[in-house]
Amino acid sequence: MVNLKVDDITDKEIENEESEPELEPESESEDGEEKPSTEPSKDAIYNSEALLEKLEDIAWPKKIDWTQKLTINHQQAEKIDVNDDLARELAFYTQALDSTRVALSKFEKLGMPFLRPQDYYAEMVKSDSHMLKIKDKLLFEKKKIEEAEERRKMRENKKIAKQVQAEKLREREKRKKDEIESVKKWRKQREREGFVKGEKGNEVFGFEDGEDEVYDKVRKKRPGVAPGDRSGGKNKGKSKARERRDSKFGFGGRKALKKQNTAETTNDFRGFNKGEMGGNKKRKRF
Repeated sequence: MVNLKVDDITDKEIENEESEPELEPESESEDGEEKPSTEPSKDAIYNSEALLEKLEDIAWPKKIDWTQKLTINHQQAEKIDVNDDLARELAFYTQALDSTRVALSKFEKLGMPFLRPQDYYAEMVKSDSHMLKIKDKLLFEKKKIEEAEERRKMRENKKIAKQVQAEKLREREKRKKDEIESVKKWRKQREREGFVKGEKGNEVFGFEDGEDEVYDKVRKKRPGVAPGDRSGGKNKGKSKARERRDSKFGFGGRKALKKQNTAETTNDFRGFNKGEMGGNKKRKRF
């Protein structure tokens, strides 16, 4: 039997620990999660009896009420090709619709309420701030579409306005041309009917001969009547009101420099009174 000292044992343990290679840490994925192994563990035990027993423990009881499960078994009548997208989606739709009808009939038979009450408010999946951002974005997109539509309408209106303006100009030119043609036809018709032209090529109408006599009567001056007198010569003298205004305001003309001094009026001291410039007469003199 070999007896070892405590110091020798401790030294050997230390040497063994130093000589053992350090184990590398298990590699982790970039996300920090361990990768699941594809091969079963060597220590795994497959106990089918225990698994079936556990399944019976957690399974639904056979005689449980339907209201606790709310499951509907739908029997598919025809076989559906899973590779046909349209047929597959139609099968899902018909399955959901038929199951819903069966469930509604069961609820009605049991007399249980199955609709959500009006005062029930469920918590939203997304927060209010997120929904506000979505709302702002939708409003921005809507405004953008409306502005583009308005610009398109303005361009179309400009095109229509140009077409309408061009049409109006064409109609105006056509109307002017028609009027000129109608005047020319009227003149030719008068020439054919025997009307004589004047000195400048204008037509001579029937009242040109007595025209001078009429204007002579109008232009003839009446004796004793001023050209601007509308009274017919009854007001021969000035009225008192007119005389009073003339004496007060004069007869018109320039009045701005009427009181301006000249060399003669400046040297004329006839109207100057020395007594008026004496100042205060009540002032005492010593």
